[in-house]
Amino acid sequence: MKFLKEIIKNTIKGILSFFLGLFIIIIFFSIISALFSGEKEEVITVKKNSLLHINNLSIIDDRDTKPSELNFDFGDIPLPFPLLDNSDLEQKMSLKTFERVINSAKEDDKIKGIYLNIENASISYNKIEKVRSILESFKEVKPIYSFSNFQSKGSYYISSVSNFNAISPPGFITVSGFGIGTFFYKSLFDEIGVNIELFRAGEYKGAAEPLVRNNFSDENVAQYMNLLDFRMDRYVADISKSRNIKEETLIELINNYQTELSIDAFNNDLIDSIMYEDQMLDYLKSEVDSSYNKINLMKYSSSLEKVNKYNKNKIAILYLIGDVLPGYGDDGIYSETIIENIKKIKDNKNIKSVILYFNSGGGSAYASDLITREIELLQKKKPVVTYMSDVCASAAYYMSMPSDTLIASEGSVVGSIGVFAILPDLSELLSEKIKIKSDYIKTNENIGEIDLAKPLSTKEKNLIQRGVDYFYEDFLDVVSNGRDISKDKVDQLGRGKVYYGEQSKNLNLIDIVGSLDDAIKIASDLGGEEKYQITEYPKQKTDIEKIIGSLEMSKTITELKKLDNWLIKSLLSGEKYDPYQMRLEYLID
Repeated sequence: MKFLKEIIKNTIKGILSFFLGLFIIIIFFSIISALFSGEKEEVITVKKNSLLHINNLSIIDDRDTKPSELNFDFGDIPLPFPLLDNSDLEQKMSLKTFERVINSAKEDDKIKGIYLNIENASISYNKIEKVRSILESFKEVKPIYSFSNFQSKGSYYISSVSNFNAISPPGFITVSGFGIGTFFYKSLFDEIGVNIELFRAGEYKGAAEPLVRNNFSDENVAQYMNLLDFRMDRYVADISKSRNIKEETLIELINNYQTELSIDAFNNDLIDSIMYEDQMLDYLKSEVDSSYNKINLMKYSSSLEKVNKYNKNKIAILYLIGDVLPGYGDDGIYSETIIENIKKIKDNKNIKSVILYFNSGGGSAYASDLITREIELLQKKKPVVTYMSDVCASAAYYMSMPSDTLIASEGSVVGSIGVFAILPDLSELLSEKIKIKSDYIKTNENIGEIDLAKPLSTKEKNLIQRGVDYFYEDFLDVVSNGRDISKDKVDQLGRGKVYYGEQSKNLNLIDIVGSLDDAIKIASDLGGEEKYQITEYPKQKTDIEKIIGSLEMSKTITELKKLDNWLIKSLLSGEKYDPYQMRLEYLID
């Protein structure tokens, strides 16, 4: 394996070097220019008769990020390799801040309404639902206008809440059902001579199915259809209510493909008008004011008074977002990095309570166990509340167990209690396909490592399965103790099954269906402090640190974004590969 990795790394090294050099030169001169530009901080004034303009939902994320200290747009700087992107450098706004901004606009006499101009809602569906709910509350007081050339499923779902919704004549909207799709690699692996050995506890634990099957198993078809039906029911109900269309009529339109074209959308009351953008602007002049103004979401947010003012007493929010991995790192839940942050929180006497903010489908069983132990030690000193955002499944759910209170949003995916291990047998690929042979000189059959260039022996298979069973039994014990449920009952709820927020509450897998604000209120009560300041962990990086991090990502093939498969990335990274996984893989957005 090391030999193959070296060949791959050396092949791309020369290509990357040229582009990295060019990139560094661009960055250097951009920073120098920005530092000496002499620009002052912009003073934002909200004018009378303004519309709050929302044209980019990709800025909505799990946490707020700071604006650039260097006063230049990272989006204008090309990255050195097409497989890397600089989207992480864009300033982000948390859903909590979005709600505060919209509520402020609702009470602001200078804001006359909202103008939605969104074609793609490139955020999770759980967040899309929350954005729509927040806008629906705004609509009770002030109007919402919407126009775009086309509207994807998510953007139409949000725009359907508008008082007036229009698209351009050649445009279209997407109103449809939901589905889960993925690639399956078994036939490919068979063709190239790779045999994937899968060991698991939980027949619903389907994260590795694409590697060992050519289609979904019956168990995963059943459980994901349950989730898709849940989402579809809410989607149809919300659109039907906003557009005053009967639910059965909307479903019939979807099934007959009569929702996509602009003329079909208009004739079936899914939109209010078909017009070009200049006509829409004339419409806004007639409805709002002939000299109305627009102010975008991020600028309006910057104009508002700061709310998280200094206070000696703190509530810490620890963000646990992405894959669970061993070691140190930033883009994920790296065990050593998170443990260091937990210890800082534990030792800070001013922090009175802690919120664990999860948005993770899990990952390494080894890493999650280490993190969970530190959370247990933290919980002995300070109250711990877990908030589950889009997903808190498998290893992430395992790590939430030491909490005093578990809160999930209505659309959160929760559970997936199960474990699997996976190892590739590369013997046929190496020996027969590319003619590489391997051999060992050893004192014993067991030398403490598994040779992927040879098929697993019966004893090795037994060892790995015993490891899976051990981790699963531990998972059951941790959930049983954390939720005060019998181990047999946890096993029935487990086996890799996933649930939504309300369903999770009914099964006692969580305590409350609520929001991050609810989590903060409970943390405040448990900490005994009415007045407090929110402090966040891990601390955000500066612009320079982000740039350096982007460069470091270019150094190794393990970070190639297009190879977005946890197994491939883990195997190529060598020391970070943990065969034992507690993970939820499929995306349903």
